[in-house]
Amino acid sequence: MPSALEYFEEIAKIPRPSGHEEKIREYLKLFAAKHSLECIEDAAGNIIIRRGSPSITLQGHMDMVPESVAPFDFLSCGISTCIKDGWVCADGTTLGADNGAGVALMLSALTNLPDTPLECLFTVDEEAGMTGVEALSPTVLKGKTLINLDHENGNSLLIGCAGGVNTEAVFPKIRTVPNEQWYTLHISGLASGHSGIEIGCGRANAVKLAAEFLTRIKAEQISAFSAGTKCNVIPKEAAVTFSAEGDAASCFAEYYAEVKSLYAKTDPEICMTLRAAEIPAVAYTADFVQALSECRNGVVEEDSRGVITSSNLAAVVDEPEGFRIITLQRSAKNVSRDALSAEIAFVFREAGAEVFSHSSFSGWLLAKDSPLVLRAAELYERLFGRKPEIETTHGGVECGMIQEKYPEMQIISLGPTIEACHTVQERMSVQSLEETERFLFALIAELQE
Repeated sequence: MPSALEYFEEIAKIPRPSGHEEKIREYLKLFAAKHSLECIEDAAGNIIIRRGSPSITLQGHMDMVPESVAPFDFLSCGISTCIKDGWVCADGTTLGADNGAGVALMLSALTNLPDTPLECLFTVDEEAGMTGVEALSPTVLKGKTLINLDHENGNSLLIGCAGGVNTEAVFPKIRTVPNEQWYTLHISGLASGHSGIEIGCGRANAVKLAAEFLTRIKAEQISAFSAGTKCNVIPKEAAVTFSAEGDAASCFAEYYAEVKSLYAKTDPEICMTLRAAEIPAVAYTADFVQALSECRNGVVEEDSRGVITSSNLAAVVDEPEGFRIITLQRSAKNVSRDALSAEIAFVFREAGAEVFSHSSFSGWLLAKDSPLVLRAAELYERLFGRKPEIETTHGGVECGMIQEKYPEMQIISLGPTIEACHTVQERMSVQSLEETERFLFALIAELQE
């Protein structure tokens, strides 16, 4: 029977960026038909594959974050994978182990545990807004215990996560007569990373750097501004064309030297360039960059457990109607999440933007001494001769939203070791995937008793 690794290599060939899960959904339906399993597709596009009357539900998401070093058609092309020194890697793109590994583990469990009643939930659009799990019916699942497979550390069990909310603003484009002195600022080479997992690493943010420089030189007009990609990715690039009356070149040299020194350890490959630009046909006032400079970004609250509350100033999208600003606030405490969102919304509104929040999701926490955690930890130690770490994450997983819909359900999360998620350096440990597969099968058997 195929292993999780074999299923993953097969899944990697299927295009599945967030919001475009049609091909992987069809693959799952064909899989269910081939194995004579019950298959349900809900209105949101989530898939549930079920055998018998299960007490255990496995869960992961179908979609992946599409990032590449060169133009790449994620809608029609699969991911090219290879194994290097014990790691599954991609070639110039994100690997999609987040959460292709979870999908592969579920398919392996359904295939290799043919006599075990089991329920598998495959959700859509987790990376872009968790809209799939948000639309999940509160009555469709039958399991009493849910094992989420979206964790990224094979040496630990995940028992809690932060909640989050997207706060967006649209600054209207106010046209003005172009000045004579124009420049283009490019920022690239930042380390980037997952806005939950790496937000506490102190890495540079391309949107913030651009806004701070434009504020420092008192930029008067902007003709184009784009930066970042996804709400949950620390922005690694920015490009701005602007006008300024002062000596932008000397100010830039000073600012770039400061940035290089400040981020020497976290972003050693950072690159900023400033070049003269032609006078554009259309120019807009640059008043909104002050609000970007003032917007909270990075860690806001932390304690001995790690980051508690944070914000990611994620992207600037140049649209016909205005400059759209995308941010994501996270917190283990819903009240702190909402307060930070409100603070950022206030800053943007005061600067003249239309602001709205969406895709709010709750955190989740399982007690360390709960029977599920104790049984899982004891089994892990028995299998591998080492104790697992018991941890929470500042990243968002779907467990919190599932817990809201199924408050009596016990939830735990596990998965193989995956590094550099949401970047082109993403890779997955082969040994860890194999160990996770073994542990998952044993845990299912343990909980069935």
